[in-house]
Amino acid sequence: MGARLKMKDLEATTGVGREAIRFYIREGMLPEPERPRRNVAYYGDDHILRIRAIKRLQTEAFLPLAAIRDLMKTADVRALAEGRGPEIAALLPSMLGEAGGVEACSLDSVAAMSGLHSDEIEAMARRGIISMGTDGRLDERDAEICRLWGGLRAAGFESTDGFDLDHLQRYQDLCAWLAGMEVTMFLETLAARRGSEDAARVGAEGLLLATDLFGALHVRAALHALRDARASSDGR
Repeated sequence: MGARLKMKDLEATTGVGREAIRFYIREGMLPEPERPRRNVAYYGDDHILRIRAIKRLQTEAFLPLAAIRDLMKTADVRALAEGRGPEIAALLPSMLGEAGGVEACSLDSVAAMSGLHSDEIEAMARRGIISMGTDGRLDERDAEICRLWGGLRAAGFESTDGFDLDHLQRYQDLCAWLAGMEVTMFLETLAARRGSEDAARVGAEGLLLATDLFGALHVRAALHALRDARASSDGR
């Protein structure tokens, strides 16, 4: 006989709080519980398995909830919860934003969310910094780029001080060069020496770890550059 847990027992078993569990149910990531009568709800093995899969995909694959939600509609949930090969390898397109389930955001909603004027967002698209569909919609990753650029604007990095789209373009060019190097190394090493499923899994995990590594190296380099600039200034 399978599990038949109350909410407090499900929280204790999975380590996930009730607000998150209720959110997963609203988003269709968990089924509704069994309700034998009003104010009584029981949760079963499927709830436990799905919550474990969600936690693994969040903490190990670093997928956003929208991608997890779409993935769990068709994937082997038990395999995801246990971290088994083919299903994890199938995450690579989702991580890269190439899955069909990636939501599109309207230009107006991205402008409101990011604080950027729609003209600047359109200019970013013309430069190839982001992509915009013929219907004026952006995918979640491009919307996130706008949000971050808008955050820099709100923090005080104004175009009049040199933080304009030319500046952002230099970041984009640097990232394009880095990505090209990474893909070349991936195709020449991992993909050539491993099976496709294992190569996809390692490549997906490596992409996300390399993103964090690049961020840490960037902060370190900036601190060193600031220190050197101060030493140079003090030495004058």
